[in-house]
Amino acid sequence: MNKKYAIHKDFAKMPAVTIAFKPWILFLINVMFRIQCYFVRRSLNVAVQDHHIARPDGTKMLVFTMTPPGLQEPAPTLIYYHGGAFAITYAGLHITNCQRYAVKAGCKIVFVDYLLAPKHPFPAGFDDCYLALQWVTENASTLGVDVSRIAVGGDSAGGAMSAGVAQKVRDEIPGTLCAQMLVYPVTDNTCSTTSATNFVDVPLFNARSNRNMWEMYLHGDSSEEAPSYAAPGFGKVEGLPLSYVETAEFDPLRDEGLAYAARLQEAGTDVVLNETKGTVHGYDAMDGSALSQAGIQNRVDFLKRAFG
Repeated sequence: MNKKYAIHKDFAKMPAVTIAFKPWILFLINVMFRIQCYFVRRSLNVAVQDHHIARPDGTKMLVFTMTPPGLQEPAPTLIYYHGGAFAITYAGLHITNCQRYAVKAGCKIVFVDYLLAPKHPFPAGFDDCYLALQWVTENASTLGVDVSRIAVGGDSAGGAMSAGVAQKVRDEIPGTLCAQMLVYPVTDNTCSTTSATNFVDVPLFNARSNRNMWEMYLHGDSSEEAPSYAAPGFGKVEGLPLSYVETAEFDPLRDEGLAYAARLQEAGTDVVLNETKGTVHGYDAMDGSALSQAGIQNRVDFLKRAFG
């Protein structure tokens, strides 16, 4: 891998796999992650509280809040949407990273367990994400949330959720968000950029997986025009809040992230762009890497600025 791509040694030995999104494979992965997260949650050093939000159809969605010790309320709050290609649940890494954001940035986290494809394709998961945002604003006083300092954030598919929610909030309840934090975000369903075409054999998430993901999520040809808010790279970007966009160098999503950051800047949005080098999609899974730690710190610094 190193001979073809200048991937940093911390990430070069990560496996190169193609995700086919077979239901039985997703079932096994999600069971494994659910078990992992059960134990991770028990080891956290923040207060965790579960909440169950009623959907319009009467079913319930789980969200949980994470509050660091001594946090003064009403507190700045990050609503977090996890990655996982729209089909895989959150891993222990998502929870531990959110604990870091909460403790280091001095904020509350609202972590959203949204519906997953392929059983629930777009817009089910996205609707959950937007519903969670509405629930936070409507219950801010009970939750200890400062309504003037609410941000959305997410990684990968969670970045798509965050960017789409920010666009819908701008359209329906403008002025609600102070920031959006997009970590190697999914934004482009056409899979036609240079990185989304060429990176077919990079570690963890490659161009083939990316195309399979979109076909699964949209239930059809990934090159067709996506519904509103599904592929935020094609949405209206005017009037969006302070933004953080992070990309990984050897990631099929790299170019669409850079393009989205450029569109935001052209529209007059204040953008913090972090182009990480030698990295791959999901590089922060290597917890001991100095590059991973630097990525976390850059996100924390952005949150401090957004909430300050």
